[in-house]
Amino acid sequence: MTAPRLAVPVTAGGDVVGALVLQRSAAGRAFTPAESDVTAALAQQAGLAIERLRSRATTELLLAGLHLTDERRTDDVPAAADPPVTVRRLLGTARTVLGMELAFLSRISGGEQQFALVEADGTAPRLAEGLTVPTTDGYCELMLSGAVPASVPDVPAHPVLGAMPVTEAIGAGAYCGVPVRLPDGALYGTLCGLSSAPTEPPTPAQLDALRIVAGLIGQGLADHHEQVRTRSQARAELDAVVHGGGRTVALQPIVTLADARTVGYEALSRFARPDGSAVSPLEIFAEAARLGRTPDVELTAARSAVELLPALPPGIYLSINFAPDTVLDPRTAELLGGSSLDRLVIELTEHEAISDYGAVREALAPLRSGGLRLAIDDTGAGFASLTHLTQLAPDIIKLDVAFVRHVKDDPACRAAARAVATYAAEVGATLVAEGIETAAQAAILRELGAEHGQGYYFGRPKPASPTRERAAGASPGR
Repeated sequence: MTAPRLAVPVTAGGDVVGALVLQRSAAGRAFTPAESDVTAALAQQAGLAIERLRSRATTELLLAGLHLTDERRTDDVPAAADPPVTVRRLLGTARTVLGMELAFLSRISGGEQQFALVEADGTAPRLAEGLTVPTTDGYCELMLSGAVPASVPDVPAHPVLGAMPVTEAIGAGAYCGVPVRLPDGALYGTLCGLSSAPTEPPTPAQLDALRIVAGLIGQGLADHHEQVRTRSQARAELDAVVHGGGRTVALQPIVTLADARTVGYEALSRFARPDGSAVSPLEIFAEAARLGRTPDVELTAARSAVELLPALPPGIYLSINFAPDTVLDPRTAELLGGSSLDRLVIELTEHEAISDYGAVREALAPLRSGGLRLAIDDTGAGFASLTHLTQLAPDIIKLDVAFVRHVKDDPACRAAARAVATYAAEVGATLVAEGIETAAQAAILRELGAEHGQGYYFGRPKPASPTRERAAGASPGR
């Protein structure tokens, strides 16, 4: 006699990484469809757990290689949503297990029951997601107290539930419910099913399956709560750095390669933690992107930079770095609109993808018509290759340091620099070579067609000193 066996593949990242296998003795009964559904749900959760572990391992290896392990331990988490998507999927599994028209997850607290999630077909009893009622008006409090059983297959005929006003109000014919508890044992609420007509009682296997799904939901809710808590803490730590007293602005000169005359400054943010220790701007902006806070952080930094503009020498422009999302933020136009636009440049990095060039052009149009200039940063090394250049028609093209660093010895770098310089000349844009560190690099880049340059050779990053700059009219460095 062949032993009953159930095998469900476990997938992670689209790949089959194993299988969840259940097997009974040779004399055991076959697995039911409800048990198959629960096993499939468990396999799905296993796959998600493997994906999280893989992501965590990759992140830790990367951070260890960058020597950042002590500074950033949090993993990427999805934006806060209550409840999480995985819980909604499990609710669908619960409805399938019970074979009922409607399943709901409720939160019970302070004498109230809120229907957090509702999964239903078109014939289900009437129950609105988000509805909050007193616990005394529903069935679940009675089920939790033991006053009614977990399953009531004929609600109208039940001496207690049949007499309750809610039965007629929602059109309930059958009910089944189990408690949902968090891993620490605390009660979250209930996982229940409803049908509009009386049904056959669920089998013991179906009730066991429902309890398993309820346990998975409790774990999923706890995991999500921890993710939200961690994310909230990370946002608070980011705000403490960005809005704290340790944030400053540094300026780096942009000069003509012909005579090293300063024509503009790039504004660069510098950050320190509340304890005074310095933190890399790259880390701050990467964290802002992870938390969906890029526009907030960039606009805070830009506001401080724009305040320096009146103190700079006449005719000198100020260049500010913005991501595409920041350009599209309405606060950007509000911030820059009150300044001397003809002395401002927005630098848009080529490393950031742009999904809608038309929207970016539209957001920039009124600012550019007022005199603002657009620069494409990191040209040649970024995500969009020449697409940013052709779609946005920048006034300034900044040649990435990767081509500048080896321009003296690498023919390929010289060819790339010459090609970008030719393109800039064809479209009437100014070419700025970034990362110049030697006189030889400056001379070669000038020969190749670069008009302006920027880098340590002309000035290192230094804190802005507006009073001195106004008096001296000289570069403060980066």
